[in-house]
Amino acid sequence: MDSIRIGLAGYGEWTREALIPSLERDGRARIVAAAARTAATRQRIRAELGSQVALHSGFAGLFDEEVDALILALPSSLHEEGVLAAVESGLPFFHEPPVANHRDRVRPVLRRLLAARQVTHADMELRFIPVIIRAGRRVAEGAIGEPRTAMIRMRGSWTPDPSAGISLMHSLSPWYIDALDQVLGATPKRVLVQDGRGYPGRMQSYSLTQLDYGGVWGSFDANISAVPGMTTTLEVTGTEGDLQADLFTAEVRMRTLTRPEPEIERVPALEPYAGWPGMCECVAAFLDAVSGKTHERAGARAVARSHLAGLAGERSIDTGTWAEVGRLEDLE
Repeated sequence: MDSIRIGLAGYGEWTREALIPSLERDGRARIVAAAARTAATRQRIRAELGSQVALHSGFAGLFDEEVDALILALPSSLHEEGVLAAVESGLPFFHEPPVANHRDRVRPVLRRLLAARQVTHADMELRFIPVIIRAGRRVAEGAIGEPRTAMIRMRGSWTPDPSAGISLMHSLSPWYIDALDQVLGATPKRVLVQDGRGYPGRMQSYSLTQLDYGGVWGSFDANISAVPGMTTTLEVTGTEGDLQADLFTAEVRMRTLTRPEPEIERVPALEPYAGWPGMCECVAAFLDAVSGKTHERAGARAVARSHLAGLAGERSIDTGTWAEVGRLEDLE
């Protein structure tokens, strides 16, 4: 395939700081059409991307253009509408999780996504970060013995969509719980949301979630009302040692009972980061799939698994106790 022609839906801060730089760094794709709701945003697209880009006020207009693939960078309130329309179009597409803004709509959208025949790729950049990949390999090699506990801790500062009908842990599960899954090489069997507070309604500013991986205990500690400045760290404790990874400094630190001095390794993502570590790799993987070089690496099944953990979290919030994670087979 020659240059991949992209239809872009949405031109917010994430598009400008992460998606556009990732496309430019890769060099295999060009934006030929874009959609934005306001005239001011369309004028900005014209000024920043050029007059050759066809502009539309709604993302459905992109389906009438000669494009090879779509990138959906829509507000969370439009995720469901965008995903369903993209599936119907038959075009390969890149989309932002979560797939719906209300928990009751997650399963129907997942079923449509899983039935899609084209390439679908979610913006699940944490699974592409080299420190996550390296940590998973060290755990799989038995470098710290048998894993016993694993925690991922995220601190950020932003205000969520006040209309969100899903919880904080659910909305973030396609990134952070998926990252735990990648490191442990497993998916959780049960979920317990122990604490969640901060915002009225379903969303919280802080959430502490426990995950039962069947012999390994996982934790996801999230705070989006923290002191400004993003941090995300991972720690795995095993029978023979422990491992720590920092997603922003790109350091992996490992100690064992026989070698207590830390072994420190730096495995950075492509730099400079495009909004977030792993974004350049994530977008490149989408373009690889579109061009037929590789299979999907963040496709519908990966999205569904993370949402199933999130849906279990919703049930745990409602019942105040552990909730079983549903089976992927029940969605297909």
